[in-house]
Amino acid sequence: MRKMRNIIIFTGIGLLSLILIALVAVNAWVIQRPVTTTPVIEEVKPYEWNKVKLGGNALSSDGSEYFIWNKTGETNNWIIFFSGGGVSWDAQSAAHPIKLINFIKGGDTGNYFPDIPFYMLTLLGGMMDTDNPANPFHGWNVVYLPYSTGDFHIGNRTVEYKKEDGSPFTMRYNGRNNVQSSLDWIYANAAKPDKLLIAGESAGGFGSAFWAPEIAAHYKDSEIFQYSDSSFLKSDKWPTVMNQEWHADFVNNFGYAPEADIIGAAFKANGHLMPAGTVLLQSYSVYDEILIHFQNNINDYTGPRDQRIIKEWSEEMRQSVAALAAAVPDYYYYLTDYGLKAAKGTTPHTFATRGDFYQAEQDGVKLLKWLGDVVNDRNPYSVGSKFLTTPEPAQR
Repeated sequence: MRKMRNIIIFTGIGLLSLILIALVAVNAWVIQRPVTTTPVIEEVKPYEWNKVKLGGNALSSDGSEYFIWNKTGETNNWIIFFSGGGVSWDAQSAAHPIKLINFIKGGDTGNYFPDIPFYMLTLLGGMMDTDNPANPFHGWNVVYLPYSTGDFHIGNRTVEYKKEDGSPFTMRYNGRNNVQSSLDWIYANAAKPDKLLIAGESAGGFGSAFWAPEIAAHYKDSEIFQYSDSSFLKSDKWPTVMNQEWHADFVNNFGYAPEADIIGAAFKANGHLMPAGTVLLQSYSVYDEILIHFQNNINDYTGPRDQRIIKEWSEEMRQSVAALAAAVPDYYYYLTDYGLKAAKGTTPHTFATRGDFYQAEQDGVKLLKWLGDVVNDRNPYSVGSKFLTTPEPAQR
């Protein structure tokens, strides 16, 4: 989200008409590439995104078409990547989706994507640039699961809500159906990867952690890694939201109970649900401006977004990481204050699909080197341990 805001600001609001024309052109010439409509991959050029229509009950929250993107590589390694894009936790939050006009106006951007934005592919870089020799995942195959249901990719409910003005709208928490349809296609096209990275950023980091055991069970003979980038939102509301609002039936579907620290619960569970030898990875920007914003909104905090609130979120996140590092075998983390804004006291949100993937560095180790060492060289280690040894007391 921050990346898109920066693009729009740089271009200039005064050139809005030109931006819209350009985006339409992008949609026509870049995003709508040859469509795969059969169960298996057709002959396509490596490193080009291809739109895969799923049909059936695969729908975005507003009822529009849901699809996935696939990019072939030149190895037998695969990335299954879950997109981020906000969250909806009740009727009020669902009534405020993310819209392009919100970014242009410069106000509250909204809470979640209600459909798959036509400009989404123009925002994907970082580890998705598999034709870049500097990328540790150069040559890998990619399946990208967009996120347009506001439910961490796990919901299974259609509900009628009302907006503040009383007008009704339909919200489809349809993440579960979308992922299951996506996995049907993936299983038909990725027979037996040598290495498999199940990854996601922000909301997709939650989704990738939730779905990883099911995916790993299908690929028992592959070398498996699970990676969540920038996915920490602590709230006592999660059990109620997931089971009553989203109808995720969490315990039956995922095998453990949701907790306030839901990503911590997922990683703890994956420590024994995933095949032996699976490597579990997390990366965090230690004062993440977007995660702090969402956690405060979800927990109904309306006070000032001051340094105390920033430090509280950071301390809760670091306590979660420390607990996982102490309890979960084959768990490793990357913590960094790269990009710290001195005036605000915050750091950027997500690395995986942004240009910062190639620039972020902590204690002399770049994020991409860390991932490459862990995944390609099977040399796992953690970075940023100093953030765990100098805790700041959390207080409300």
